[in-house]
This record gives sequence, C-alpha cells and structure tokens, in this order.
Amino acid sequence: MLKNIISTAKGIILVNCIISVAIFGIFAFAYSYQHERTEIQRHTVQPQKPPEPVETKVQSDEDHAEILAKIQQILGDDADRFAIYIFRPGTDITPILFQNRPMKPASMIKMFVAAKAMQEIKAGNLSLEEELIVSPENVVGGAGSIAGFGYNAKVPARLILEHMIKESDNTATNILIDRLGGMESLNAYLKANSYNDTTFQHKMMLAYAGLTNLSSVKDLGDLFVKIYFHKCVDDFHDKLLIEYLLKQEDTDCLPPALPYWRIAHKTGEVPMTYHDGGICFGLKNDFIIVLMNDNYTERGSTIEKMQLVAQYIAQKVDNAK
Repeated sequence: MLKNIISTAKGIILVNCIISVAIFGIFAFAYSYQHERTEIQRHTVQPQKPPEPVETKVQSDEDHAEILAKIQQILGDDADRFAIYIFRPGTDITPILFQNRPMKPASMIKMFVAAKAMQEIKAGNLSLEEELIVSPENVVGGAGSIAGFGYNAKVPARLILEHMIKESDNTATNILIDRLGGMESLNAYLKANSYNDTTFQHKMMLAYAGLTNLSSVKDLGDLFVKIYFHKCVDDFHDKLLIEYLLKQEDTDCLPPALPYWRIAHKTGEVPMTYHDGGICFGLKNDFIIVLMNDNYTERGSTIEKMQLVAQYIAQKVDNAK
C-alpha cells in the first residue's frame, strides 16, 4: 500500500511538472511573439500622414484698375506721352497695359533682331562662332565699338549679339539684319510670332526716307515675358539673352530706381524719346516692365516719372504674399 501511495505521489509530481513546463512554455512563447512583433513594428516604416494641402497663390487681375489709376496719378499732365507694360509672374493673368500703341522704338527694336538671331542659331542656320564681316555700308555712328574693328574685319556672331544689346551698337545691329535676311525676313518673323505693332522699315541710322520703325510696349513686354519663361527660343538661348541684357550699359533709368534688383533690360533713345524695359529679378518675386515715352518735354523729368512707376510696382511685388 505504501508503494502505491509513493507511486501516486510521484505521478502527481510528474504531472504537475509537465503542466508547469507547459504553462511556462506558453508564457515564454507569448512573450517572444509579442517582443518580435514590437521589434518588427519598430523597424517597419509606418505610412505617413498625407501632407496638408499647400495654399496655392491665386492669380488675378483684380488690382489692375487700381494700378492704372496710380500710374495716371504719377505721370500727371504728361501721361498721354507714355505707354507702359507690366506683368507680374504668378500674380497677373494678363499684362497691365497703359496706353499701348505703336511708337518709335529707337534701339528697343534691337530686341527682335536678337530674338530672331537666337532662333536661327537654334535652327542651325547661324552659329555663335560664325565670323561676320564689318562691311563699310553697315558702319554707322551711335553707341558701340564694333565699328572700331575696322572695315571688312571678321567678328564672331556672339560678340556682335552681345555688343548690340549691352552697348546698343548700331553697326552690330545692321550687320545682323543683313545676316538674318534683311528687313523682309525680320518682318516675317514678327508676323509669325504675333508682334502686330512692330515693323522694320530701315536699318539703324540708315535709309530713313521718311519711314520709321515701329513697336509697342505690348510687343516688347510679350517678348520679355517669353524670354523670362524661356519660351522665346529655348532654355539655353533665352538664358544667354538674359546674360546679355544684364550687361546693359545704359543705366540712367531702371537700375538707380531699383538698386536691390537684378535688371536684365534694354533701352532706346533718340531726340525727344526715351524707353527702358526688361526683367526685374527680386529676392522674393520678379516682374517685367516696359516704359516708353515719345515727344517728351524734358528728359530728366521723364526718367524720374518712369522711375516712380517702377518703384511703385516693385513695392507691390515685394509686398505680395
């Protein structure tokens, strides 16, 4: 009987041991599983919360009437002598036009010669390194240094282009007009690109015969906008145009009015006429402006009024959200 009791006790102990081992195993497994799951979750990239929508700037022309009224106020009694184009990328839907009309563009018309030349370079019909001849019939007075190379000198097209813009070189312009196929070819380019107020009727300082070149703030402004967005020719050639425009040596108007802006611009001046226009690059925002005046009463006051308009627009652009 004692034997039986001992045997039963051993059995109970064995069973208890087995149960204890089983319970421990279950807890150990559960702990291991939970720990492994936690580790997996910790090292797994969790899906990110979708970003909050970014507030998009809404373009609008709603302040155009206010701006036009302010321009009229700034220009005062001489307002009818001016024409102005303004475009603020990212703000305006359409440009602001003040008294747009065909006017004598003076050297501003050289912008279209430059644009046509860049188009021909892209097409492979002209090269920046092609040597162009300083022919005697194209040598005229006015700004610039290309005539100083001497008759029949060979000058690379890139230098002709640069001097035409930065020095407003008349001889360089006449050389390019011939190389581009003459005024008929340039007028075809203008028509094809919807520069409807612009016409070539003579070279620089040559063969006026009562005829005059014409352009407008709208055509010039639209051209600068295309250059700004690299839609005039392409990225490379439009950037090259901007590089030339940044070297502009006539700094009487826009640069002193906007000393903290980078200004890629072209000017034009003949007796009683002054123009300035181009791309104004700011720290926060940019804008395009073209200011033209014909038959002015006094050069200094004309430039001063242009500067006041430019400063007013620059302040609005700077303060824009």
